[in-house]
Amino acid sequence: MFASQMLPEIVLRECPDRRRQERFVHRQSVTVNGRSVIGRDISATGIGVVMPTAVATGDLVQVTVTDAAQGGQVTTPARVARVQMLPGRVVVGLQFVRQ
Repeated sequence: MFASQMLPEIVLRECPDRRRQERFVHRQSVTVNGRSVIGRDISATGIGVVMPTAVATGDLVQVTVTDAAQGGQVTTPARVARVQMLPGRVVVGLQFVRQ
């Protein structure tokens, strides 16, 4: 039996980054509602974290971030903007809420 492989032509195109703010890698301590979580990235408007359990889009949470520049901690409310379920973890995008 003979089978020929057909590979679809891959079209690559440049896509602009739709994010409003530049993101930076953030590996310092992050706490969400009193639970220690793993930070991924941070911008002026939000932070990405990896959590062991899910939260719901739209939930309001308290986020505490270590401020590396000043050596202290900053606590602010944030809204869950995005939840991505992956095997064994949940990637969550949090948008800071201005007080």
